[in-house]
Amino acid sequence: MKTDVIIIGGGSTGCGIARDLALRGIPHCLIEKGDFAAGATGACHGLLHSGARYVVNDPEMAAECMSENMILRKIGVKCVERTGGLFVRLPGDSKKFRDIFLKRCEEAGIATETLSRSRALDLVPNLNPFIEEAIKVPDCSIDPFRLCMLNITSSLKRGGTVLRHSKVVDIMREHGRCVGVKILDESTDEIREIRGRVVINAAGAWGNRIASLAGSGVPMTLSKGSLIVTNHRLTNMVINRLRPTSDGDIIVPNEAVCLAGTTSIPVGDPDEHTVTPVEVDVIATQARLMLPGFERTRLIRTYAGVRPLLQEDARDDRKISRGFRVIDHNNGMVSIMGGKLTTYRLMAEKVSDVVTEILGLKTVCRTAELPLEGQEELSGYPLSKRLKTLENVVCECELVTADDVERVAGKTGAGRIEDIQHRTRLGMGPCQGGFCTYRALGIMQEKGNMTPEESMRLLREFLERRFRGIKPALWGDQLREEQLVESIYLGILGMGRE
Repeated sequence: MKTDVIIIGGGSTGCGIARDLALRGIPHCLIEKGDFAAGATGACHGLLHSGARYVVNDPEMAAECMSENMILRKIGVKCVERTGGLFVRLPGDSKKFRDIFLKRCEEAGIATETLSRSRALDLVPNLNPFIEEAIKVPDCSIDPFRLCMLNITSSLKRGGTVLRHSKVVDIMREHGRCVGVKILDESTDEIREIRGRVVINAAGAWGNRIASLAGSGVPMTLSKGSLIVTNHRLTNMVINRLRPTSDGDIIVPNEAVCLAGTTSIPVGDPDEHTVTPVEVDVIATQARLMLPGFERTRLIRTYAGVRPLLQEDARDDRKISRGFRVIDHNNGMVSIMGGKLTTYRLMAEKVSDVVTEILGLKTVCRTAELPLEGQEELSGYPLSKRLKTLENVVCECELVTADDVERVAGKTGAGRIEDIQHRTRLGMGPCQGGFCTYRALGIMQEKGNMTPEESMRLLREFLERRFRGIKPALWGDQLREEQLVESIYLGILGMGRE
């Protein structure tokens, strides 16, 4: 197989690059070892930054976030929920920091509005009634899975090739230049070769591994961020703590749940990142200070992602810039490192500019003006809109129907439950797949996507993966529900029997 540009990585940046190249008319192939958003993109807190979170320590990055925030509101209407955000100052939080924060927001072009305690409580009744004040900013909530799917739609519509569940195992080089890649197709266990004129390394936390295959390297610092998921929305606005960034200082509403986090812990391996009970306790304790009702909230899941930060000499990961860097290795490979989900489009634009220069082409970026394609197929916000045409429900938590599962399975040839999950939110609610996974696999089996034996294997693997995320938050009602799910699968369905 031959193409002009090979993109390694199917996160928001890789999918954004595929869309940008497609709109410029440049043939390309995107390779992803898992499903879209399998890395940091899918493990983020779903915040479309206003930039305010970084404005004190990294004003340049903050300004980029604000600019991209406004662009994504325009081009991704069905992907973005315009929640707005509040930075709340609790008793004891520094007024001096508040003053610096407001000044830097003004300099970065981030609109703010200082609210009294009563006004803030009108907007978010669940807020701590003892807050000193709140500052309103234009934060939004965004669905990272939808974002990737919509970007890749533009690529596919213009002849782009996308290979999921395909792992890059080698970079082919001739006369010192990268001329292609060797990939392992996980569905067939076959090694395939793909040749291209330029290889783009958009592998995120795995970026240094990919660069090393080409005899290069990239300066990276890996930082784990953990989050916990509640069983319902405690707030319809993003809530931040008005203080220097620290553990457990943000709560983001997303679809029917809230995501609370986050931590920042150095790690050496992007594949080794588990959430510890200590992290859950820290996040939950800090969240309760902003939203006291969090103490009575059922926690349904934990998860963690690894941030691919630029390498800097800093003892605290939080002091490392969230900016990005495009690296031309001058050997046919271009790497994109760092950045945030919010700036993915800008990152893709800068990479594509470098690629067109290497290819000797004169094309312009159009991703900031043209709406993301495929949005007409999405339900949009809020979740209640799905109630209008609700029949034959498979997943009661997220209101996913059998038709949704059949449509996605038929369109993608999905042979993994995660492929359905990422496109429909199946199994992301309070039961964490306990009552819907076997139903969805039954539909996929009937449609010929897998054999009965494969469906049982996939069911077991999926439940085990989900349990790893549930385990750190197991207490109260969630523990009781997990015991019920266990009795269903081991008792009624007999999965524990040989």
